[in-house]
Amino acid sequence: MNTDLMMSLTNAHGPSGREDEVRSVLYHALNEVADEISFDGLGSIIARLNSQAQGPKVAIIAHMDEVGFLIQHITNDGYLKLFKLGGIDPLIALNSEIEIKTRSGNKYHGIVFTDKPLAHLTMDDLFVDIGASNKAAVVDMGIEIGDSAVFATRTRELNHSGNYIAKSFDDRIGCLLGVELMHACALQKLDCDLYFIGSAQEEVGTKGGKTATEMLRPDIVIVLDVASTKHTPNHHTERRVYGQGPCLVVADKCALANYPLLNYVSDVAQSHSIAVQRDFLAGGGTDNGAATLVGSGIAGLAIILPVKNCHSPYTLVNGNDYKRCLSLLSHTVNGLNPAIVASLYNYGL
Repeated sequence: MNTDLMMSLTNAHGPSGREDEVRSVLYHALNEVADEISFDGLGSIIARLNSQAQGPKVAIIAHMDEVGFLIQHITNDGYLKLFKLGGIDPLIALNSEIEIKTRSGNKYHGIVFTDKPLAHLTMDDLFVDIGASNKAAVVDMGIEIGDSAVFATRTRELNHSGNYIAKSFDDRIGCLLGVELMHACALQKLDCDLYFIGSAQEEVGTKGGKTATEMLRPDIVIVLDVASTKHTPNHHTERRVYGQGPCLVVADKCALANYPLLNYVSDVAQSHSIAVQRDFLAGGGTDNGAATLVGSGIAGLAIILPVKNCHSPYTLVNGNDYKRCLSLLSHTVNGLNPAIVASLYNYGL
């Protein structure tokens, strides 16, 4: 794992629609190996590798944006009100430190608080204290309605345990996987024409996953994302166990895995002794839902890493899960040839 790149990606300020810092980090990391880099109309970054290939077109997708906020109102007392971007529980946001970014690029920190009882707390009950005594002081700082904010956590390893804490592993860990995959594949001979898409605005409706895929019209999409583990101290289950390998998503709220592709990736994992899990996301979806509906339909599969405390200031990811997922992706992409892809669309009687 490239921990320096991980920290650059996860510490970047990048809620939905404001992915500029993340896109810049990705551009410089991908430009070292990509044949070409382009962008869709929403700002998704698209890097291409092995452009001379005659084989199938394969797109690996991970979203750049993190959950966050927009400044919705400035009170006369100098407090800020927030509009949430993505699924943030007000109880999780409460008492957190956030980073606010202005139009000019200046950054300020604030503390989220409330003067309401915790029962039935809503986002409208939260305020942000930035140390300003009145509205004029906020304006003098350059903070405007519409400026963005994210959790202020700095990425670090948890007690040298191989587990890492960040505010934005959803889905910067997927972005890191995409970059490291492209670097690894640049040293190999591939049959496929490989793309990595860092999609925009996934947290507010899987938007960039659709628009970027529409530009490419690939033969296969593999979406990388995360979800909170189902195995907790009070709920022992064999589903989505943290530290037991990446999860192949059979179905979620928005998409079904292409069954032959699911089985192909499972077979790749078994043949290379890579621990994987099969999973279902009953309450949500990924870019796989939007991407696979492009054109006449595309074979797709979501692969997720189990994390702890998703959509919070302190999300944890396991380093071994990451390594297994990168190995799985590398072996999967290396085996994708015209015959494999044809088998995914074999609908004849």
